[in-house]
Amino acid sequence: MLFIFKKSEGYIIMKRTQTLLTTLVCSASAFMVQAATAADEEAGPIEEVVVTGYSTQSKKDLTGAVASVDIGAIADKPAGNVVQNLQGKIPGVQITTSGNPSSAATIRIRGQGLGPLGFNDPLFVIDGVPSLSGLERLNSNDIESVQVLRDAASASIYGARAANGVLIITTKKGISDGLEFNFKANRTYEDFSFGVNPLNTEQRARALFQAAINDGTDPNDVSPLYYYDWNNDFGSPQLNCISFGVYTNDGSDFRCSGSENKFNFIDSDRTMQAADTSWFDEITRTAVIDDVNLSFSSGNEQSRFYGSAGYYNAEGVIDGSNFKRLTLRLNSDHEMADGKVRFGENMTATWQEEALVNSIVDSGNNPLLALSIEQQSIVPIHTVDGVGWGGPTGGITDRDNPVRKIELNKDNFFRTNKFLGNIFAEYEPIEDLTLRTLLGVDYTQIVSRIFNQESQAGSIGFGDDVRNSEFWEKGVVWSNTVQYKWYMNDQNTFTFLLGHESIDYTSENFFGQITDFAIQDYNFAYLGVGTGSPLVGGTGDEWRMKGFFAKIDYDYAGKYLLSALMRRDGSSRFGEGSQWGNFPAASAGWRISDEDWFDFEFINELKLRVSWGETGNQEFPSTGAVTYFLPKYATRSIFDDTRDEGTAYDISGANGGALPSGYVQEQLGNPQLQWETSEQTNVGLDFTVWEDKVYGSIDWYTKETSDIITQTTPLAVAGEGAQRYVNGGTIENTGWELVLGYDSYVEMGDSGFDLDIAFNLSKSENEVKELPSDVVNSFPGNGQDITILGESINAQFGLIADGIFQSQAEVDAHASQIGAAPGRIRYQDVNGDGTVDANDQIFFTTTDNDYTYGLNINAVWGNWDFTMFWQGVAGGDVRNDWRFFTDFVSLNAGSNYGDRVFDAWTPENQSDIPALSRVDPNQEARNSSYYYEKADYLKLRTLTIGYTLPESFLNALRAETARIYLQGSNLWTWTPEDTVVDDPEVPSVRFPVPKRFTVGFDITF
Repeated sequence: MLFIFKKSEGYIIMKRTQTLLTTLVCSASAFMVQAATAADEEAGPIEEVVVTGYSTQSKKDLTGAVASVDIGAIADKPAGNVVQNLQGKIPGVQITTSGNPSSAATIRIRGQGLGPLGFNDPLFVIDGVPSLSGLERLNSNDIESVQVLRDAASASIYGARAANGVLIITTKKGISDGLEFNFKANRTYEDFSFGVNPLNTEQRARALFQAAINDGTDPNDVSPLYYYDWNNDFGSPQLNCISFGVYTNDGSDFRCSGSENKFNFIDSDRTMQAADTSWFDEITRTAVIDDVNLSFSSGNEQSRFYGSAGYYNAEGVIDGSNFKRLTLRLNSDHEMADGKVRFGENMTATWQEEALVNSIVDSGNNPLLALSIEQQSIVPIHTVDGVGWGGPTGGITDRDNPVRKIELNKDNFFRTNKFLGNIFAEYEPIEDLTLRTLLGVDYTQIVSRIFNQESQAGSIGFGDDVRNSEFWEKGVVWSNTVQYKWYMNDQNTFTFLLGHESIDYTSENFFGQITDFAIQDYNFAYLGVGTGSPLVGGTGDEWRMKGFFAKIDYDYAGKYLLSALMRRDGSSRFGEGSQWGNFPAASAGWRISDEDWFDFEFINELKLRVSWGETGNQEFPSTGAVTYFLPKYATRSIFDDTRDEGTAYDISGANGGALPSGYVQEQLGNPQLQWETSEQTNVGLDFTVWEDKVYGSIDWYTKETSDIITQTTPLAVAGEGAQRYVNGGTIENTGWELVLGYDSYVEMGDSGFDLDIAFNLSKSENEVKELPSDVVNSFPGNGQDITILGESINAQFGLIADGIFQSQAEVDAHASQIGAAPGRIRYQDVNGDGTVDANDQIFFTTTDNDYTYGLNINAVWGNWDFTMFWQGVAGGDVRNDWRFFTDFVSLNAGSNYGDRVFDAWTPENQSDIPALSRVDPNQEARNSSYYYEKADYLKLRTLTIGYTLPESFLNALRAETARIYLQGSNLWTWTPEDTVVDDPEVPSVRFPVPKRFTVGFDITF
């Protein structure tokens, strides 16, 4: 918690973080750390302070919905991404993560817009510099505070980029007296288990045998991989033994005899011997994360410095995945002319390396996790010579070898260099008048050299190529503000803020590609060495935005609070006449507990807040408003390899050389494209009761985002380049958020402990109000009378699965359904016309959660501290794509299956898993409620035990403070009994969320 004390030189903020006590000096430009003294504490706590847009503000005076994050609560976690570590701790903020070591996180503040057809990410403001870059490029150990501007009245000061909310990140500053060093390190071990349970070689053969028996087909006619020695009696089948593979070196009989199982070759070239490979085990591992941070803080009354160096090295639980980051930071601030002039800088440089394996685990045409389940265990990792790669052959789905994919990509990385910083200056010509200017730069460069080696995996051949690419982007922001605080008298206070901001953005990327290398080695694979035809390309982007804003805050006796704001932004992304947008906001607060008539002794503070505002979004390509044409020298057809759909033509008939090229329309312009606008109303209530031991707040909001910018998907008959960006989509999000906490010293006999319990609960609903006619068919529905209008943007459309037909009598009594039979999925005849078909599809569920919640418990007893954090969601469904593998042998006949197939329906085992079959007459691959499960879960996210070394040890170490700790993360997950998916948070082929065990220490000299 933060407490502020009035001092002659400014404000002193006391911050209690577990067992450590520090103080911060607050100004509009910086936070400066200095040692706490007994004299400070005697002043008594006055108020908590938060950082808002372009200034700071007392929390008691806030009239908008601003959430302050307790950075101390996540200080022990590996510093991959501060947002990832905040999951479940902020009401109204939904954070989705995975186990990817790159630590990326998806953030949704108070719902979302058009999902895949819109922009939904919040704006990050880091030490005054706005950015859309992921926070995995920052060192979390450098972060002092995070404020989340949830409502429009708070966020509208950022105008055209704030429609999805704003996160304000402030980094640490130097102390004003002395020199302090801090060293912090931790090591984390990651592991996980998975319940998909792919079958081994014999189990899969037996599952296919049962499917053939169910279909009335001779099992020896269904796959070239197996020979079954059975009694040929479909009425009472008896399997004697199985022979795997049908090719032998000496031409002897491949068939098994008695109970002996023979492992022969599965390919006619006799290079791959039947195996029993556990692909999932082959590509997973126990991972290690190392996080080391060294920082210093120093200063005097005129100058303060903070610097740090951080190293973060995270393996992933998938072999070959890795993320490394080295960060350097230097912050300083200085005073001159008796404090009237203040200036300084906040700068960080980041070097980052991300393995290509990180992205191919859960993306692309053949994601690694899916491959590890889908590839059959009968396929060996290597051919018999130990050099070549095993792969598909007859009877096996045409899928890659996941181990090959990892091994041949281990050298492939994306490297990122980033600089983010600002310089600022303030001048106070007269008391309470502050002039401030800030110049900031956000520069990112991403380079890569990806080498794909020539190789063969079974029947799949891979050619070689190398692709060098470089992308850089630069955003320059210049902001200027004038702030004046006018104390009219003891009762009336006005704060005026005027500002201007300009942003210039430039980016460029290029790539070069070539094939045919004489030596298949990464260290040899450069563009100048390949002998194939080179291919080069590149693009660039540039846009500018200017903004002007004015804000006035009024405070009457600390009891009545009013705030009004107007921001006007102009962006070059829009066409003439549509470039400027206005974003107003207004809010009010009433501290009811300060009224003379208020006489409830147990209520210490009660404040009512009401706000309204508008924010905007301009995140779409800068070419969106114009029609443009591109030359395409050569473009291979998506239909076959012999057709060239490029714009080049051999006019002279030379049959060689450089060809002249025409142009093709790439996009239809829309100069009338308008600003996307979010209008939001918020009503909130803040309170503390029982001697400030219990605190909380509740907020209700409604947020309507209109004129959502999205790209159309026209029919093919409209011709090339007919797509364009349009306005028209309208989404409404409504919900409420509750925070409730208890913070006190609990006495136990002659001793006691500090206890802080914080609980948050939020609910959000989403509804599509309007869509352009040429966009509505991009979403589920029949495109006519049943569309996503009136539904959530995440609504799911399909058939209702109503159990399994258990008998022929049930089939006969049901509506007509093609492929209906005992053991098959029964679908509801929704429209009651006696036939189950496409007309019975409806919106049957949504992936939106009804509630999200979190519970954090902190306790400090003597030198010991304890933290436990629970997080969960309730309501909504998730799609479990693993069911394609675990429940069927028909939907992907050449793949592996999961062990649930052994509990499939039979006349003797009337389960809820369809009967095994090699065919799919019932069309059970159709989207239906069968693939959706409850999204509810409750996780023990964090359990930490720490110990602060006693003074005797500190004296021996010559240290000020030292602490060691143990932490476990994602230790336990509860899901409803009828769910099959292991983790509803990551229900399909994405990186799984692993268990984490961390040991670390933190020492300050």
